Parts: sequence; structure tokens; C-alpha cells
Amino acid sequence: MRGFTKLMLVLLVLNAVAAVLFLTGIVNVSSVPGFYLTFPLAAIFYGLFLICMALDKEVTKFHDEEHAHHNHAAIVGQPDNIEHLHSHNHSHDHHDSLAA
Repeated sequence: MRGFTKLMLVLLVLNAVAAVLFLTGIVNVSSVPGFYLTFPLAAIFYGLFLICMALDKEVTKFHDEEHAHHNHAAIVGQPDNIEHLHSHNHSHDHHDSLAA
């Protein structure tokens, strides 16, 4: 689990516990109705937690594929095309087209 996923889990648990305490009447918050937002917030954090869990698997798979690509490029002796694309400066192309 990544840091953001853990944060969503902590916020989910805190809001869910607070919501149960407020909704059951164990903690009386009738004078401050804003505290009842903890239940919808818990649902929102639950959704974000599920999304983060699903994306964690995809991000791990992507990093593994990228690592394999870099290793294959090093074995074959080809330059790493990804770094070449990131270092390419497009501003020269734009100035040349304006001058013509």
C-alpha cells in the first residue's frame, strides 16, 4: 500500500467510527449538526480507498513493465528512447515554423 492509500484508509476508519458514535447517540452532537457529515465523508473515503487499491496494482504492473523495458534496452544495446523523448526540446521547432 502506498502512502496516499494508507491515508485514505485512516480517514475512512476515523470518519466511520465517528459516524457510528454520532448516529447511535453515544456521543451527543445535536447542537452541532455539521458533525453528521462524518458518515458521507466515510463513504467518500471508502470510494477513494477502493480506487487507490485498484490503481496500486496497475501502477505496480506499469513499473514492472518499464523496468523490463529498460533492462531489455540495456541488453540489446539500444539507447533508452523514453529519456530521449523527455529531453527533446520542442521550442526550436515552434520558432522555425513561425519564421517561415
